[in-house]
This record gives sequence, structure tokens and C-alpha cells, in this order.
Amino acid sequence: MEAWFKIKSTDVLEIIEKRKNCWPWGNYPDKKYKCLIFRKKGRILITVDEFYKENDNRYSCCSFYTAEIAETIDEYNNMTEEEFVAKAYNTWMSGAR
Repeated sequence: MEAWFKIKSTDVLEIIEKRKNCWPWGNYPDKKYKCLIFRKKGRILITVDEFYKENDNRYSCCSFYTAEIAETIDEYNNMTEEEFVAKAYNTWMSGAR
């Protein structure tokens, strides 16, 4: 598995930035985490913190900090805040290992 892979900007659903002030992150309101949510091969994936924009139409994502969070866009849209935060945290922790 390659450490970094590229995705097109057209596949990005959203970029979310949140404060680390709730479970399971702990209470660190001055610290934030960023999530890149995108489509790849029909699934919805997340990369936490380890991504950057290369140019106008591509992002580079670290595969170690990337995971599937939903099978469909409806499943992603119906995810609760708690489910999203837990999946983001678990993705970040898996990459940090």
C-alpha cells in the first residue's frame, strides 16, 4: 500500500474542521482536527488531518489516516454527530499507530 494517494477535487464532498472538545478526543478546545470527506470507488471515505491540496484539482491523502465511513451518501448524511466523531477519532488513531 502506498502511503500517499491522490483524489480529484470533484470527488471531495466536504472539508470539516472541528474542535477536540468532546469524547473520545478529550477536552482540548484549543486544538482542532480536519477531515476530508470524499468519494472513491462508490464509497464514502475520510482522511483525518493528513491531507493537503496539491493544486486546483487534486488533494494528496495519507492512506494510513484514511478509512471508509459510509457505503452510500445517504448513510453518510444520516450519520449522527457522535457516530461521525467516533469514526474520525478511530481513523486518526489507526493512522497514528
